[in-house]
Amino acid sequence: MSSVRDALQMAFRLVPWPTETGVRAIGNPDEWSPVLVTGNYDLSVRRVVAALEGLDAWLVVAALEGLDAWLVVAALEGLDAWLVVAPSSGINVWCAASGGHFGTSQVVTALKTSGIAERVRHRRAILPQLAATGVRARDVMRRCGWRTRFGPVRAEDLPAYLDADGKKTDAMRCVSFDARERLEMAVMSGVPAALLAAGLAALVHPPFALPLAGLALIAAIACYGVYDRLPQPRRALFTAGLAASALAITAFSGGGTAALLTAASAAVLLGAGLTFDYSGSTPIEGGSHFEERAWHVVLDKERCESLYTCWEVCPEACFEKPTGEDRRIELAREDRCVRCGACIVQCALDALAFQNDAGDRVPPATIRRYKLNLLGQRKIERTSPGAPA
Repeated sequence: MSSVRDALQMAFRLVPWPTETGVRAIGNPDEWSPVLVTGNYDLSVRRVVAALEGLDAWLVVAALEGLDAWLVVAALEGLDAWLVVAPSSGINVWCAASGGHFGTSQVVTALKTSGIAERVRHRRAILPQLAATGVRARDVMRRCGWRTRFGPVRAEDLPAYLDADGKKTDAMRCVSFDARERLEMAVMSGVPAALLAAGLAALVHPPFALPLAGLALIAAIACYGVYDRLPQPRRALFTAGLAASALAITAFSGGGTAALLTAASAAVLLGAGLTFDYSGSTPIEGGSHFEERAWHVVLDKERCESLYTCWEVCPEACFEKPTGEDRRIELAREDRCVRCGACIVQCALDALAFQNDAGDRVPPATIRRYKLNLLGQRKIERTSPGAPA
C-alpha cells in the first residue's frame, strides 16, 4: 500500500497530499543543535521518518506541504539537528517561495508556534537557498528574533555546509538539472498527459488509448531530456520532430489514415503543451511568460556595501566576489540570470533591480510584494529612467 502511495505522489507531485502536523523527535538532538527550516506533504514526512531511523534529529511538522523534507533529512545522516517544517501549500520550496506560498510569514509562524524556541538556546536557523525568492531573512529577524541564513541548494551538501560553519562553495550555491531530476520532471508531466490522452481516446476510439498514452510518456521524456539542447526555434523543431516520429511509427505499424491523422494531431498538441512553459518549470532558464522578458538585473554600485547576500542566494552563480581593493560585488555572469529575483528580494540596500533596455526599472519593493503565478507572470510597475527605484 505504501509503494502505491509513493507512486501516486511522485506522479502527481503538483497535487497536495497533506499529513498530520505536530512535533516528532528522532534520536537525541540537544539545545545547541542546528535548526533547519523547510517545507510537509505525506510522502515527504514518511520518507523523513524512514531516513531518520536511528539518527539524532527533531522533525517539527508545523503544516508543510512540499516534496523537500525527506531530501533534507536523507542528507543529515550522522548529524544532530532540528528540522522545522513550515506551510508551503503542497508545493516544492522554489515554486512555493516564488509564488507566495512559502514566505516570511510562514517561516515566522513556524518558528513561533512549533515549539522549537523552547528546545534550543540559540536563535539561528538555516533556510533552503531556493526559498530566497520569498523569505526575506532580515524580516524574519525583525519579526521573531531568529537570525537566518540560506543553506545549500542540494540537501546532500548539508553535512559539508554544516562542517564548514555555513560557508558555501560555488557548487553548493548552483542549481543543477541532472538525469534523475529530468526523469522526475518527465514523470510528473508525462503521467497526467498520458491519462488525459488515453481518456479522450477511450471516448472516441478505444484502440487508440494505449498508443496515445505511450506517446505522451515518450514525449515527456524526450522533452525534459533534449529540449534545452535544441537550437532555436526549438519549440517548432521539437514539435515537428515529435510529429514526424509519431507518423513514422504509426506507418511502420500499419496504421491507416485515421491513425496517421490522430498520431500527428496528438504529437502536435503534446509538443505544444509540454514546451508551453518548459523554461518556467525547470531551474535552468527564466519563465517563458515573464512579462516583458527584456528585463534584466542591474547593479547600482553606489548603493552596494559588499554584504554579499546576492552572491549567497543566486542559484546560477551570476555574482562574483572581487579579489582587488574594490570589495563591491561584481555581476560577472549576467547571461546566466533566470530572473528569479532572489538577489533583489534579499538586498538590504536596494542596490539591485530589474531594468529593460529603455532604462525603465521595476522597484525592488514590487518584486518583494508581487509573486509569480503559474505562468511565470509578475505584476510590473515601471519607474522612468532616473527616477528612484
